[in-house]
Amino acid sequence: MILQAEHISKGYTTTNGRLEVLRDITLSIERGEIVAVMGPSGCGKSTLLNVLGTLDRPDSGTLSIDGKDVSSLGDKSLSRLRNETIGFVFQFHHLLPEFTILENLMIPLMLAGREVLEAHKISEEWLSRVDLSERQDHRPASISGGERQRVAVLRALVNKPKLVLADEPTGNLDVTAGENLMKVMSDLVSNEKCGFIIATHNPKIAEIADRTLYLNEGILSSS
Repeated sequence: MILQAEHISKGYTTTNGRLEVLRDITLSIERGEIVAVMGPSGCGKSTLLNVLGTLDRPDSGTLSIDGKDVSSLGDKSLSRLRNETIGFVFQFHHLLPEFTILENLMIPLMLAGREVLEAHKISEEWLSRVDLSERQDHRPASISGGERQRVAVLRALVNKPKLVLADEPTGNLDVTAGENLMKVMSDLVSNEKCGFIIATHNPKIAEIADRTLYLNEGILSSS
C-alpha cells in the first residue's frame, strides 16, 4: 500500500464562520492503482490532494505514505518526502518558459542528484515514450497545450515517484487532447507501478480509473 489516510478532516475559518472542507475521510491507494475523485468545482478536491500530498496539514486524522507516518514530520522532512516520493500534475502545466522541453525534464532529475549527461539521457528516453522527441529543443510556448501537459506529466514521473496526484490535469484541453493525455498517464502509471489519484469533474476522464470516489459536502464515498 502506497497511501493510507484515516479520519482526515480539514477546515478553514472564514468571515462567515468555520468552513469544514473535508470530513472524516479514510482512503487507501495501492501501487499501480488509479483512483478518480469526482465532484463539482469547489467541493474540496484540490484541498484533498493538497493534504494527501503533504502540501497542507489536516486538522485531524493520520496520513501514511509508503509506510511512513507523515503526521508528525517537520517541514524539512515533509519537503524531502515530497521530492523523493510524490509527483504532482496540475491543471496549469507550470513549465519553465525560458527552458526547452528537454531542460524542463532535466531540472528535477538534476535537483535529485543526477549528473547532467545522465539527466539528459533519461529525459530523452521519457520524451520518446510519448512521441515528443522531435519537440525536445522547443520551448513551452511553441508547442500545443496537449503537448505541454504531456511534458508536465513526464516531469511528475521522471524521478519515478511512488505516488502521483493530478488535479484537473485536462481542464484546459479539448476533449480529444484530454483523452489522449489520460491514455498517456494511464500507460505510464501502469508501467511504473505507482499509485495515482486524479481529481476531476469529468466522468469521461474517470473511466480510466480502477475505481471512482465522490466528494460531496466534505464526505468521500464510493457512490
